[in-house]
Amino acid sequence: MKFFTRMDIRFRSPLGGGSLTMNLLRGVLLLAATILYLPINSNAQDDAFDIDFSGYVKELGQLSISNDFSMLRYDNILHHRLESDWTLHDQLEFRADLRTRLLHGYSIEHTPGLKQFYEQDPNYFDLSRVWHSGDHSLLHSQIDRLHASYINGPFELHVGRQRLNWGRTYVWNPNDLFNAYSYLNFDYEERPGVDAISAQYSWSYASGVEAGYRIGDTFDESVIGGMVHTSLASYDVQFVAGHYLEYAVLGAGWAGYLRDSGFKGELTYFHPEDRFFGDTGHFTATAGIDYMLDNGVYLQGELLYNGGYRRQGAALQELTRPPSADNLFIARSAFFLNGSYQLHPLVSGNLGFMGSFDRSIFILIPQISVSLAENFDFLVLSQLLKGSVLDGLTETPNLLFFRLKWSY
Repeated sequence: MKFFTRMDIRFRSPLGGGSLTMNLLRGVLLLAATILYLPINSNAQDDAFDIDFSGYVKELGQLSISNDFSMLRYDNILHHRLESDWTLHDQLEFRADLRTRLLHGYSIEHTPGLKQFYEQDPNYFDLSRVWHSGDHSLLHSQIDRLHASYINGPFELHVGRQRLNWGRTYVWNPNDLFNAYSYLNFDYEERPGVDAISAQYSWSYASGVEAGYRIGDTFDESVIGGMVHTSLASYDVQFVAGHYLEYAVLGAGWAGYLRDSGFKGELTYFHPEDRFFGDTGHFTATAGIDYMLDNGVYLQGELLYNGGYRRQGAALQELTRPPSADNLFIARSAFFLNGSYQLHPLVSGNLGFMGSFDRSIFILIPQISVSLAENFDFLVLSQLLKGSVLDGLTETPNLLFFRLKWSY
């Protein structure tokens, strides 16, 4: 509780301004009222209360190297994540996750405005805080999960910061309207959450309906979506419709098999709402395939048509920051190839390659993962950035990461 009292939590209320205390109180009362009015089964056990804590500590070192090896820069992140699951009742759960990172190195020393960047929470509620910012280091915390859940058989309701995962494919997800992510941001396995209200109802194991509302200051900054998913022949299929920022959207996704190969895909059409009858929209689509060879090599491939492509800023930053659902890459087309192999029961290797057909972008991603002991892992990963699109954006385009991770 001490963390919440010190953190600068700002509630941008559509009802108007107000003090920090009053705005926070409004949010708490809204959440409490939503939960208290739910029809909780009176026959549930009174002793269902339970708390489960877990998390990890990671040490991530990064070497940035120039092409001629004449320049070397070092960055480091010490990362702690605390996850908590609270069973308040047989039908009522609460989750709160906190990530805290201590960053230091070259990027901290040479990136102006970094404190302001980390203090800007992209969600409706500001649950981000920079505790310390100096010439050589920065300490930052963020609550990326904070939601209450009501679960009654096939019906679920979630209120608060959560992850709504509607994607089917591996790297790019045009169906994922609420919280698209960057594949190159490999150190954020949990992926970002959003401040939202979501509900789902399942009438069978493979069939159901979901709906979500991502809170925004205005209608054009919010996301409202619905999805129906079911089985069709040997495929799991889904259909998506709703409002995404300034677009009306309609999409579909699938996952199944072509002979012995997995086959997945997503397609979403984005149409401008303010020019609904006077303009045309655009498609963003992905399709992927995966296959396991007899010798144990696992192969993946994925294609992207990024119909909403538009240049928004520095290409290097766009590669690692969460993209928008209608503009998922720094080019109009993209491909991803990947192969992985279990070298030893405790050692796995992986080699990925990302690029584009219409822009000169090539990214090679080799990695080795080693299980040193129970709950203790070591990862070596590299991202080699090549191509004229990235020329001049950084003097050190070759990235080498070393990561130790202890989970508890």
